[in-house]
Amino acid sequence: MPTVPPPDDVLRLLHALGARPASPVGTDGSWWIARPLDDADERWLEVQVLDAPADATLATRAAALLALDHPHLARVHAVEPLAPGRVAVVCEHVPGPTVAAVRAARPPLADGEVVTLAVPVAQALAALHAAGLAHGAVGADRVVVRPGGMPVLVDLRGALRGDGSPTGDVHRLLATLLGLMAPLDAHLAAGLDGTLRLRDALERLLRTNAAAGDVVDAAYACADAEPVLVPDPDVLAGAQVALAHGRTSAPRETAGEPAPARRSRRARPVRRRRPGTVGAVVAVVVALLGGGAWGVHAVTGDDAAPAAATVPPRSSGVADGTGATTAKDDRGVEAVRDPEDPAAAAAALTRLRVDALAAADAAALADLSVPNSPAAAADAAVVAALAGARSEGLVADVAAVAATGRTPDGDATVDVTSGLGPHVRVTPRGERADVPAVPSRTVELVLRWADGRWRVLDVREPGGAPS
Repeated sequence: MPTVPPPDDVLRLLHALGARPASPVGTDGSWWIARPLDDADERWLEVQVLDAPADATLATRAAALLALDHPHLARVHAVEPLAPGRVAVVCEHVPGPTVAAVRAARPPLADGEVVTLAVPVAQALAALHAAGLAHGAVGADRVVVRPGGMPVLVDLRGALRGDGSPTGDVHRLLATLLGLMAPLDAHLAAGLDGTLRLRDALERLLRTNAAAGDVVDAAYACADAEPVLVPDPDVLAGAQVALAHGRTSAPRETAGEPAPARRSRRARPVRRRRPGTVGAVVAVVVALLGGGAWGVHAVTGDDAAPAAATVPPRSSGVADGTGATTAKDDRGVEAVRDPEDPAAAAAALTRLRVDALAAADAAALADLSVPNSPAAAADAAVVAALAGARSEGLVADVAAVAATGRTPDGDATVDVTSGLGPHVRVTPRGERADVPAVPSRTVELVLRWADGRWRVLDVREPGGAPS
């Protein structure tokens, strides 16, 4: 696809933002990736232009869009008028291939992979709808898979124009998900085996006025989430080029942007349950982890399976099935070191915390909190209670993460709603105990910026009461 420079009004906006164009996106000549003029600055932007009058209605929608902060929605930084009748949406650059490119480069997705995409995107739509907005263009070319596996809904111009409706968004999402899946045999589609299949459930919803939450419920009811297999970079690049010459989107690659890592499928381990081993350590762990849990995005264990972090599992134990952790991926480290995004840091810190708790690693856990703080003291008590026991299959159940403000001392506050799924505790002597799920609750994390990164100072009830 030949590179066409942006028009003058877009170039002037980029200059004012301290950025320069890197590459176009899409096929309509109105969407660009921009890189900062300062090469040391890693925050790339995207500029999307729409034809719309900069009137009071657009201003109201823009205010609602700017107020949204959801991990699976591209973050909008500004809405700027350009030439008369033209408006630019300035948002974060979401690196990674579109779901359309992933599907073009590989066979249909398994049900568990579809769950990994369906739940976060449906939750992003629910956030838009709660704000009185609709996306209007939900499709496989509007969902980007970040490195690490997180799906993000991009291109929010339709929300500014007032395109679509909540029901229309959900129907488009359902149609997109069905297009990623293989057709079922007739006897399976008819449900003759007595099992509700994901395709059948999604097709039923498509015949109703379903809400975004109904998609989440259907996905969780039918399959366990599993990592999305992203093809090798060379295969993916070929699919992106092919799509660029079709009717969907152009490649999202930019200079200096890492190619997506290959994610291999892993066999689902069989959990062996041993009766009669639930004892005092289990009761202590449930009380401490449930009462002081931070709110988590990942599954914990010994190995890494990055795409498993993308679906917030429920307390019923929906997970990637690998017992793997994503806590140490690059995105988490970068988030902890971003002074402008405490909400993302809270999510990353909770991933790291669960990893440390699963391994009963006191040193790693202490490194996440401010020394001699209430959070450090609470986590030291948790490690002492574990007495060297580790976790297998520990699943974090997160529902929401939202920055809420600052304390009088200037520390950031973030509300995190989360619970824990059922898992197995293994003592140093090899004794195994089943630990039940811990229901979701909301806590307030107090984060302090020090030594170039965020750490947890305290964990409290929302509003500031001790947790």
